[in-house]
Amino acid sequence: MDYGINKRYSRAKVPVRVLRGWNPTEPVKLSSLAPPIDGSAIKEGMVIKRVTGAVGGASGKLGFQKSAAADSETSVSFFIAIHDGDSHDVQASGKLVGLDCSDTFEIQTGYFDASQTWLIDDPLTVGADGVIVKAGSGDVVIGYITALGAGTNNTIPYVGMTPPTAVADSSVIQFKTAHTGVKLA
Repeated sequence: MDYGINKRYSRAKVPVRVLRGWNPTEPVKLSSLAPPIDGSAIKEGMVIKRVTGAVGGASGKLGFQKSAAADSETSVSFFIAIHDGDSHDVQASGKLVGLDCSDTFEIQTGYFDASQTWLIDDPLTVGADGVIVKAGSGDVVIGYITALGAGTNNTIPYVGMTPPTAVADSSVIQFKTAHTGVKLA
């Protein structure tokens, strides 16, 4: 563990922001705790899924893993990671918090396909490496765009706390979770 290094501000993307729907002490909200699957390299704001696999050397336990593009057509439950898998809190507790995309949240994340142009109410799904992309026919919808900005392809410039070290990309998309997880026709 790297004590004294604040990994939250030494990153390629800005931290995730939950704008609506999440109060950590509110038990009716759908969030989940599970250990990150070894080698998954989860970053906060990525789309993750619960899987059965090797967690801490023991197989058969439930854990979180980055979602992949192939998951967009399956009926797995999707979550948004609230911490990096290698953060101090996750390492100390052995658990990662994920917000369930079938509940109602509004989120800003930097983990999206920056080559796509975004429009209000665009349906979203998961692409490669836990990155959000536009949903196509047959894809499971995890959310819908709620706000646009003046950034590249209508992205929003991050307006939260300024990271003390420069990040490679400070643009985000803002979306509400799907609440249904239905497949796009």
